[in-house]
Amino acid sequence: MSPSVHRKRDSIHLKLIALLSTVRWKNVLFTAFAQYLAFLFAFNTKQDLLHSLGELKIHLIIISTALMLAGGYIINNFYDAEKDLVNRPYRTRFQNLVSRGFKLNLYVLLNVLALAIALYASWRIFIFFLFYGTFLWYYSHKLSKLVLIRELSASFLTVMAFFSLLLYYKMLSLEFFLYGTSLFIVLFARELYKDIIWVKGDVVYGYESITTTIGALASKRIYQVILLLSLVVDAAFLWLSSKVEFYYVLGVLAILKIVLVFLMNSNVIPMHRLTQIVILLYILGIVWL
Repeated sequence: MSPSVHRKRDSIHLKLIALLSTVRWKNVLFTAFAQYLAFLFAFNTKQDLLHSLGELKIHLIIISTALMLAGGYIINNFYDAEKDLVNRPYRTRFQNLVSRGFKLNLYVLLNVLALAIALYASWRIFIFFLFYGTFLWYYSHKLSKLVLIRELSASFLTVMAFFSLLLYYKMLSLEFFLYGTSLFIVLFARELYKDIIWVKGDVVYGYESITTTIGALASKRIYQVILLLSLVVDAAFLWLSSKVEFYYVLGVLAILKIVLVFLMNSNVIPMHRLTQIVILLYILGIVWL
């Protein structure tokens, strides 16, 4: 095989990896995993789990969610390209191996496929994903530039992806609401933390965020208060829930949240990793909802 063929093959391989990085494939798979957990354990009314997997509409909803999320990450990458070049230069340059035109075409294709699959499932699901896709675009286009709205919108969009199956099962209860609220608060804290560590890009390109408005120190204090507030919501959830498993899950979560509160006063690196573990535990807790 000639060197030119090798170079072409390596170039295609790198561009594929760059594209997967752009669509945040790990986050997409993680969300799909969370939805299947919710379907099999939180919403499922059948004893035979394998038989439950035969429900076609569930798979269609999860596939639509994955496609919409992938498209959302692409359009967010498109609008935040300049800012990301300041905050994450190496990763952004690598993702730029894929042309902006190709990314936009893929974004349109993913959204069309998601809506077509949703429409095949039902018109209600189609309306939900039409709203969700529009919200994802509007967030990247407009809301991501508005202080506080930016952080709240990003957190709400993430929770919507995790709990989109509620639309199909119509099983929203106070327990589900409190559990989702606690997760939302943690996601909001994560967005605030991202504001703090990526403030340079916001300042350079004139993006408004909580940190650029009130400063890093005040943002850190709000981050700590928000995490402590989530403990109050967790306590309310435990007061309602009769399942002992949640005492273990939320107990571990409480320890991790307190650790994060203290870590915010230092320059220790694992904040992001610990937050990912917290979110993972919330998802695993769905098994007992």
